[in-house]
Amino acid sequence: MVLTSALAAGSILYLQGRFNAGDERNALALVREYRAKSGRSLPEVLEESSGNVKPEWSTATESSCFQHERVRAEVATDAGVVTYDFLVDINGPSIHPGNENGKRALEALGP
Repeated sequence: MVLTSALAAGSILYLQGRFNAGDERNALALVREYRAKSGRSLPEVLEESSGNVKPEWSTATESSCFQHERVRAEVATDAGVVTYDFLVDINGPSIHPGNENGKRALEALGP
């Protein structure tokens, strides 16, 4: 009985980890591939504002129940690292600012 419970718990944790990894991968793709009506993308906006330095991207699960992910872009500049956070609702799908820099980047996409 103990072995069965341990195997069941291990299976659940493994499956949840796979779901989270898939959501993180999809959120990253959504942020990197989204194009506004203006034709601009977030990677283009970030590279333009940093003098063509490509950002380092990472993701983290904010809420696995609601499928909310945090996508972070870090751009190394002469003044230090600038962090852009975006909150992604996989079910929407929609992208929201996660910090002030993320808000400015989304606004720079235009209409």
